[in-house]
Amino acid sequence: MKSRSIGMSWMIALLAACSQGPAPQAAPEPAAAPAAPAAEAAATATATVVEPEASIEAGVDPSVWDNEGEPEQESPGAELTCKDNPLATHFFTLVGGNTVDDCGRKDAKVLAAFNALMQNTAAAEASDKDIPSLRKRLLSGPSGPGQLVPLQGEPWWFYTACQAHDCPGTALAMLYSPDQAKMVGRLTARCRVWWLGEPTVEQREQIAQLQPLDDAALTEDSALCE
Repeated sequence: MKSRSIGMSWMIALLAACSQGPAPQAAPEPAAAPAAPAAEAAATATATVVEPEASIEAGVDPSVWDNEGEPEQESPGAELTCKDNPLATHFFTLVGGNTVDDCGRKDAKVLAAFNALMQNTAAAEASDKDIPSLRKRLLSGPSGPGQLVPLQGEPWWFYTACQAHDCPGTALAMLYSPDQAKMVGRLTARCRVWWLGEPTVEQREQIAQLQPLDDAALTEDSALCE
C-alpha cells in the first residue's frame, strides 16, 4: 500500500514537470528609425555634384591650339626673326633702307615687287611739287618687322610702311608672296584709299584684319588731301 502511494506521487510530479514549458520570448522590437541628421547627411551626399577639373584649354586663345587640342609651341609666324628667315626683317631694310637688326638686308625680289606696286600711284602723289615723292615719304616712317601669314595655302609676308609724322594718313599695308615674287597692298593717301596690285577679296580681308583702317586718315582736314 505504501509503495503504491509512492508511485502515485512520482507520477503526479512527472506530469506537473511536463506541463511547465519554457517561457515564451518577447517579440523583437523593430529597429529604431535612423536619426534625422544622418538621413539629411546621406541625402546631401547623394545630391552632391562632383565638379569637373578645370580644362587646361580654359582661357587660351583657340588659334594657338592644334587639331588634337594640345597647345602648339607658337602660332604661325609668331616671334619669327630675320635669323630664322631674312624676310622677317623690316620692310624699309628689304628695299634698301636702314638696317635696324643684326641680319636684315636688301632683297632684290621684294624691291622689284615694291617697284611694280608703286607704278600706278600717280593719283596718290601730293599736288604740291615741293613735297617729296610718295615712295620716299612712305619709307621715311616707322615699320615693323615682317609677319608670316599663311593665306590661300601659300606663305605670304605682311609689311607696313608710312610717312614720318603722318601715320596713318599716308600709309601702305602690303602682302608679299615669295613664291610668286608678287606684292599687293592698300594705300592710304590724300584722304583716300587705293588697292594696289589687284588683291583678291581674301587678301583685302587679311590686310584689313592685320591693319584696320583708321577713319581719321580719311578726314579731309589735312593739307596732304589737296
